[in-house]
Amino acid sequence: MTEALRPAPPGRRADAPLSRMLGELVHRFDAGADDLDATAFNQLALRIHDAQRRSNPVLRRYWEDAGADDPDRWEAIPPVPTAAFRDAPIVAGKAEAVFRTSGTTSAGARRGEHHVASLALYRAAARGPYRRALLSGLERVRVAALLPHPRAAPDSSLSAMAGFVADEPEVVGTAWAFDPNRGVDVETVRRTAASAREPVLLLATAFALVQLLEALAERAIRLPPHSRVMETGGFKGRTAEVDRATLYGLVARRLGVPESRVVNEYGMTELLSQAYDGAAGGEGIDGKPLSQRVHRFPPWVRTRALDPATLAPLSPGEPGLLAHFDLANAGSVCHVLTEDVGETLPDGSFRLRGRARGAETRGCSLTAESFLEAVRARA
Repeated sequence: MTEALRPAPPGRRADAPLSRMLGELVHRFDAGADDLDATAFNQLALRIHDAQRRSNPVLRRYWEDAGADDPDRWEAIPPVPTAAFRDAPIVAGKAEAVFRTSGTTSAGARRGEHHVASLALYRAAARGPYRRALLSGLERVRVAALLPHPRAAPDSSLSAMAGFVADEPEVVGTAWAFDPNRGVDVETVRRTAASAREPVLLLATAFALVQLLEALAERAIRLPPHSRVMETGGFKGRTAEVDRATLYGLVARRLGVPESRVVNEYGMTELLSQAYDGAAGGEGIDGKPLSQRVHRFPPWVRTRALDPATLAPLSPGEPGLLAHFDLANAGSVCHVLTEDVGETLPDGSFRLRGRARGAETRGCSLTAESFLEAVRARA
């Protein structure tokens, strides 16, 4: 274990600079972080929390007001709701990039911003999981991205991640087939499918994938054998399972990619880590119906379901608001409360049920107001 991440002695918190800690986390994530058991995770979480409260007065005030300025376990650190990312920059030091939410929640609403202190840390957090979920078993692959090029959308965390994928050694070429003003470039996808001599990895939001499949209704295409699809966004929860099954059925009929090679990615602007519901054509998917798939984060993330009104932790199998503690968010804030409803499983994975509505967001609203009060106090 490196010096900067060696657990602090009992009763004394190490004070390595946060910037140094970010660099050490990059190395740890690159190595897989397989040694992060419950004790090691808690030690790192507390040290990062201490560094965050020292470097960010708003976070310090928020946690002090909640009576949790010196917790002894990561679960005792109050989460920051995703709505707070609209209220003030949450970053230690200078941000290398600013990612913004899509702004589709409500018309005219201010977009949330994630001020990212280290793009190298983002890449390290994303790389291992997407390689396992999307690239396993491939020696050569061509990428078709139904996403804007990272240069065209510098504030998109998803485009940035797709750029990381495009740089992988197995990738022999990338076609960027989406324009923010015109939508999916169907002809580029057709040309890619016709010319590829290797499997194609199609990266898409669910919205863009639907747009492509509708355009292929009259003249389907067939991607090469062993091609695979990553879709992200939408189609969460039981009420949408039929729609998701229909979507994957259309992928099979109009792209020639079976359901077993379609992977859902769960991510959000406010987190630098992503969860996948299996590996394309392999672990977590083979033989399982969509209703039984579960999402799993890498070892440096812990997920809990919380009571929507009180934010008390719920037992595995009980649905509540999902809160994620992501060590990759060391440069901003690790503990994030979402408006996603889901349930955890005993092995640490989770199953999505949908989005919180109305009274279900009471806990989110209260924590968002507490954070806003901390912002006002520092103004």
